[in-house]
Amino acid sequence: MIEAFKNINPFILGLLISLGIGLILGLEREYDKLKEEQGFAGIRTFPIVAIIGFILGNLSTTYTPWLVIIIAAAFLLFLSLSHLSIVQKHIMTGITTNMALFATLILGVMVANHLHKEAVATAVVVVTLLSLKTTFNTFIKNITSEELFAFIKFSIIALLILPFLPNQDYGPEGLLNPFEIGAIIVIVSFLNFIGYFLVKYVGSKRGILLTAILGGLISSTAVAWIYASRSKESPELSKEYAAGIIIASAIMFPRLAILAYIFNSAILLNLVIPFTILTLICLISALLFIKKNTDVTKTAINLGNPLNIWNALGFGGIYVVILFAVFYGNQFFGESGLYYSALIAGLADTDAITISMAKFGSLEEKLTLATNVIITATISNMIVKLGITYFKGSKKTGKLVMLIFGTVVIVGLVYILIQLGN
Repeated sequence: MIEAFKNINPFILGLLISLGIGLILGLEREYDKLKEEQGFAGIRTFPIVAIIGFILGNLSTTYTPWLVIIIAAAFLLFLSLSHLSIVQKHIMTGITTNMALFATLILGVMVANHLHKEAVATAVVVVTLLSLKTTFNTFIKNITSEELFAFIKFSIIALLILPFLPNQDYGPEGLLNPFEIGAIIVIVSFLNFIGYFLVKYVGSKRGILLTAILGGLISSTAVAWIYASRSKESPELSKEYAAGIIIASAIMFPRLAILAYIFNSAILLNLVIPFTILTLICLISALLFIKKNTDVTKTAINLGNPLNIWNALGFGGIYVVILFAVFYGNQFFGESGLYYSALIAGLADTDAITISMAKFGSLEEKLTLATNVIITATISNMIVKLGITYFKGSKKTGKLVMLIFGTVVIVGLVYILIQLGN
């Protein structure tokens, strides 16, 4: 069977692939046409257009490449005139099907040029975009102007500014690399984007724990601040809010592990054991605190703008400060200087120090030190969240969080001491 497939005539194989691509796109358009009771192309038209594109591609290799350009331009003109005639009849319709037909013609040409895998992959992307129409419409209806502008600003930073930043080292000891700093801002902002929209479309006004889990993807400190206030307003839910604060902090450990892995894959092996232990302490204790009806309890958490440009630039500034603090701390105070930097950095943010130390640990002999410093930063951050909860939340929430976070701090310190002893 396999040998028979290998020996198939190349023209017949290309024809079958073109037919398959046309059927995939045509089936989706036919289904959409049945739902909306309008449209002019479907299960038959798309395969024919794909086959025309395939034949056209084959003829162009025999005669002239201009054949593809002329026919493609003529086909695009035909689609334009067809759309214009429909609009003149006061029938409201989009140009999606027209563009899909034109794409199908080009995909047929790609198959003729032996780009079989590329053509099929492109067809899958196109049909996915076509089938997600309802999902996109629902998403757009729920999006706010603030979120739209945040997405535009993110696109400008990631696609227009970042590629043009110089990828060169500047400043003392060559610590400043504009492209590298910009890339870090883009990566962290992208992760925050994901967390923000997960909270909005999955976790917002859902159970306390689900919202805490998703909120922890953005900022466990923000969750601690909001839930501590809620616990004071609703003391009867102190256990649930305490569990939410603890779970959000538990999410911090795998999130930081992923962030460290992005910049230094080798450091992940060193972080797995301590971060797994600290995560399990938080998760198990939170499960012991919750009640069966916790998921029914509604809550909402507002984590602000998905991309505040000043916050993004502020993060870049913090990263640069920590970069210098780590370098000069190590230069003048040795390893102890790095721990001091981690303690200070953890008071405000754990992402920047994690990225900095992941890069610092690029040399194998520095991995253990970098791991210990990252753990130190998380301990510092846990103490900050403990203080927020204790002074801002209900007494019961404060005591429960103190018990668990205190355990995390002690276990983290013990792990660091064991590593230093080795």
